[in-house]
Amino acid sequence: MPSIHRRCGPSKIQWLEQNSMKNGFKPGVHEKYGLYVGNWEYDTKQGKGKKSYKNKTVYEGDWVANKRHGFGVLTKKVDDHFVYVYEGQWINNRFAKGKWYEEGGIYDGSFSTAGNRIKCGYGTMRWNDGAVYRGHWRNNEYDGRGRLTEVNGNVYDGLWRNGLRHGEGVYVFKDKGQFMEGVWIGGELKLSTVRYVDEPDIARTHYLMPEISKSDEKSIREAYEYTKSETLKNL
Repeated sequence: MPSIHRRCGPSKIQWLEQNSMKNGFKPGVHEKYGLYVGNWEYDTKQGKGKKSYKNKTVYEGDWVANKRHGFGVLTKKVDDHFVYVYEGQWINNRFAKGKWYEEGGIYDGSFSTAGNRIKCGYGTMRWNDGAVYRGHWRNNEYDGRGRLTEVNGNVYDGLWRNGLRHGEGVYVFKDKGQFMEGVWIGGELKLSTVRYVDEPDIARTHYLMPEISKSDEKSIREAYEYTKSETLKNL
């Protein structure tokens, strides 16, 4: 019976497919949304590369399986020059952790990869007018503990929920030299104690405080702590 010899290598069709695939560095490949210059692996953008999109944005950085993944920089052409849009880590085409250059300021921190350009986790936002927020975010809003320095220099340091002051916090009036400790619910101040920063022994009460027969630091503190504990039960 004659022996049957079979080829161990790829078929002619397979050989043609493999040799027609883009592999290694390519100086310029026109695609649907723009021009890509960089590395390929079996027809897939993989490794370092630069893509110039038709919408005048340019991404340069890491690619994995045709997606922006790893470290990369996104810029956009405005008039005759390019401006930064984002620089940092990417996961599956989405911002992960880095600097986002928004129109009103710069955000430096973490993002949710469940959506596109969603601030989530810890980050710092610096607005062009001078205001600064450092703290936790959720769905592009302050959420958790954070510190906001306003344009006028006043500072709130405390808890937030859905972009509003919610829970315990401290507010400092820069010009008045006052230090206010209180509880906020849904952005509304419910109770507080106020003292002058340069006169720590003087305390004053505002909002929902019980009557105090002796206005000294100790009695005010005790009354405040009691009312605060009662208020926090309803959060």
